[in-house]
Amino acid sequence: MADIVFYKDLSLDFTPHPVTGDVRPITNETAIRRSLMNLIKTRKGTRPFNPEYGCGISDYLFGYQQGFSEHDMKREILNSISTYEPRISVNQVNIKFEENDVKIDIAYTIKNINQFASISTVLTRAA
Repeated sequence: MADIVFYKDLSLDFTPHPVTGDVRPITNETAIRRSLMNLIKTRKGTRPFNPEYGCGISDYLFGYQQGFSEHDMKREILNSISTYEPRISVNQVNIKFEENDVKIDIAYTIKNINQFASISTVLTRAA
């Protein structure tokens, strides 16, 4: 029996279906995971027709702001997710500072299917 599809997005790598040649959609957990990764790694102001889309966390990390805290970074992540990813509710955000990197772990629940999931990503300053 096939899984029920609640959420469907287009894959950004545009991988064609081997038989039909159509672009394969990504569904449910995979769609949400990729959407979150895009949201966190997109700087605000980089989308021409949607300049508010994205997360301003890189401004804290790699800009010239002084006096920011881990709380400010978590608030920025939570605000971005609540605005642009209504399919989930965030359970926890953890931020760990390493030498030249910041590791971000986000635990969330997918609303319609009530499934727990998490993502991890590392932001690194490009030289």
